[in-house]
Amino acid sequence: MPTTLKPERRPASVRFPRLRRAGTVAALGAVLFGGAVTMAPTASAVDSSGCNSYWYGFNARIHGNAVNLRSGPGTTYSSKGLLSNETKIYWYCYRDFGPNRWSWDYIKVLSGPHKNVKGWIRSDYMVVVR
Repeated sequence: MPTTLKPERRPASVRFPRLRRAGTVAALGAVLFGGAVTMAPTASAVDSSGCNSYWYGFNARIHGNAVNLRSGPGTTYSSKGLLSNETKIYWYCYRDFGPNRWSWDYIKVLSGPHKNVKGWIRSDYMVVVR
């Protein structure tokens, strides 16, 4: 029977949506009051070396429609394609960016048109299958 991830695995931005906007407000304040804002460099592909967790190795599935499979852990990375609901995946590890941001999972697709492609998905779109 599939089990969802534990609540503590969810980033604080899910539990406290207003915290997600804190970075945007800080950047806007810096611009308005004469501060500098640094832009992130162009994102290139990141493999499992981007993980900051232990390796897990679980079978899982996608829980959601049109989930982006990305080349790195974040929305600034390019999409390798879209995964549909119930797509089978293998979960290797994850990248946690702290309490105010999403965590990302490094996976390998096991079914569908992107079979055998490795990439990153946002953690809340995955359900572990035991």
